Amino acid sequence: MLILLLVTTLNILENDISKINSLTKNAEKAFKRMDYKLAIKEYKTLIDSFNVSNEKIHLNLAHSYLLNKDTLKAIENYNMALITDDKIIKSISYQQLGNINESKNKLKEAAEFYKKSILSNNSNYDSKYNYELVTKKLKEEDKKEEDKKDQDKKDQDKKEEDKKDQDKKEEDKKDQDKKEEDKKDQDKKEEDKKEEDKKEEDKKDQDKKEEDKKDQDKKDQDKKDQDKKDQDKKDQDKKEENKKEQKNKNQEKKEQEKSIEEKLKEINMSKKKAEMILNALNNIEFQYIQQLKRKASKKIDKSKPDW
Repeated sequence: MLILLLVTTLNILENDISKINSLTKNAEKAFKRMDYKLAIKEYKTLIDSFNVSNEKIHLNLAHSYLLNKDTLKAIENYNMALITDDKIIKSISYQQLGNINESKNKLKEAAEFYKKSILSNNSNYDSKYNYELVTKKLKEEDKKEEDKKDQDKKDQDKKEEDKKDQDKKEEDKKDQDKKEEDKKDQDKKEEDKKEEDKKEEDKKDQDKKEEDKKDQDKKDQDKKDQDKKDQDKKDQDKKEENKKEQKNKNQEKKEQEKSIEEKLKEINMSKKKAEMILNALNNIEFQYIQQLKRKASKKIDKSKPDW
């Protein structure tokens, strides 16, 4: 609560007293009806025109400036009001400076001003209350700041830990990717080797087959050649055998003819006549065979004899 102090006008010339008193009353009335601009004007006139400048005037002027939203001018005049031995005015000025700093959330400065206000006047309970309130806020802010620092540290630690985890994951992923790539390369090498080994094995098999085929072909050819030789030998042997047989037959025939001729000579029959008889016998035999065939085609009458 702002308290307006009555201004005493000592050591003022008598002819200015009435004007000074009038200005003072007008300033006080304007302040009470909250016409702070007029109050400022009247107090400024007292200071500038009549050289009435004391701690009470500056205190009231500072109140008017503060309520008129001119904080800088208010601070200037509260500091002017501090130049006094009046502990009450000094305590009020410090209190107001504390209020201004508190309104700007400058709590440390405000606490310092409230502390000076209390030291100036230990009966200033408003300053005591404000000082306790501000110190409590400071403690809360300190705790919040400490908590914020702790939280910031935790957040930073978590970020660093997360970064480490992420870096580890990325490193693990790189390692895993490298392992997989190495495995792929190894698998490819093994697959290529298998393919190459298979090709070599297939080539060996093919070469062996071709070699076996050559060997078999050679064996087959050798066998054919041998068979041909054997057959040729058999054929030759047979020809020679046949030749021998034919020779023997011819010899036997000659001997038989010779024997027949000799026998024909014995019975006094020519060879030509013997041939005619033989041909006649052959014809008779042929006719007899033909008769038998005709008889076999007829139905046999069992009641008659066979002849």
